Amino acid sequence: MKLSEIVGKNITHRRQLLGISQKELAIRLDITQDSLNRMERGKIAPKMSRLEAIAIHLKCPVAELFRIHSDTILERAATIADIIAPLPDSDQKALVNLLAETVRIMQNKID
Repeated sequence: MKLSEIVGKNITHRRQLLGISQKELAIRLDITQDSLNRMERGKIAPKMSRLEAIAIHLKCPVAELFRIHSDTILERAATIADIIAPLPDSDQKALVNLLAETVRIMQNKID
């Protein structure tokens, strides 16, 4: 897989995770929707100068845009960490507690 395809898939994934439309992200980045579409499909790579803006709008570190995802427990944990990172510490702790309680309930249903 080409680097531009990895970055494109990650942009798409983060954008959808945050519930941002392609049109809205294109507006925020001051580019055309067609350019963003081509970026997400890996047909073109974002300019280096634009990577930081993309990461800011997608609420993730720039390095996240280059991550090759696999379906491992560590990748899922990293995804959860990325999702809650913008929240204040107290809200992060509340979500972790909620997740722990949800897991406990689900385990009880299995047992």
